[in-house]
Amino acid sequence: MTAADPVRERLLKGLHRAIEERGYRETTIADIVRHARASRSTFYQVYATKDDCLLALMEAANAALMRRIVAAVDPTVAWQAQTRQAVLAYIAHVTASPELSLCWIREFPSLGPVAGQVRRDTMNALADLVQRLTASEPFRRAGRAPVSRELALVILGGLRELTATVLEEGGDVRDVAEAGIAAAIAMLGAAAGPLPAPAPGGLLTDEQWARIRPLLPARAGTGRPPAPQRLVVEAIVYRDRAGIAWRDLPARFGPWQTAWKRHRRWTTDGTWDRVRTALGQVT
Repeated sequence: MTAADPVRERLLKGLHRAIEERGYRETTIADIVRHARASRSTFYQVYATKDDCLLALMEAANAALMRRIVAAVDPTVAWQAQTRQAVLAYIAHVTASPELSLCWIREFPSLGPVAGQVRRDTMNALADLVQRLTASEPFRRAGRAPVSRELALVILGGLRELTATVLEEGGDVRDVAEAGIAAAIAMLGAAAGPLPAPAPGGLLTDEQWARIRPLLPARAGTGRPPAPQRLVVEAIVYRDRAGIAWRDLPARFGPWQTAWKRHRRWTTDGTWDRVRTALGQVT
């Protein structure tokens, strides 16, 4: 259904209003065309059966849900705030028409394999959306990689079951919004995992390293051998980009205390400002 299909849109709205009025099981073609202000012949020109109309309505509703979530999420705010916005958008979609959501739970599966395919396609599309949303800059700064498809499905499935249970018990899904938000944040926080550490040498090109190497102070020749300068610089760059604590630096960069101490010294004497300028503020 698109805005260029006004007849289809009226019929889908007619079915939607009929479901809210009587429930899908009791809805007839006469109810649909009455709400749509259309004729039965017009209906059959577009849909062969009431079930075909319901399939189209559910596909349109699911597309609307995805648009609502995208519109609600601000990709510039902290990842926890983005998660809250997405869950609240989901809750708002359900509360906008609880009757349609109940139809999705109760009657829609009875349409058989085609309904099952629509449900799978919807969950896959929503999982893809979750993966895209978790690839935003605030997630990366917090050291979070985009979630796996499996984790996205777990989060979505839990939210779906939570709201379905409340709806079937006659409750208001807004009452469980905070529980859904807390669960989603907890799963993303615990399972999204830190960004994978690149191999040393992978953050700076040879040309960049050649540019900044002369800016670094020489190390004293006594005592045990110092950590390689390039590895330390890349550890600092990685930490800045990921927005993580020093102690969370991946082990491949060596002891985090080394990078922390050298960064503190270089910040004090102005070395790090010169390095950042040479790198074009990429860190």
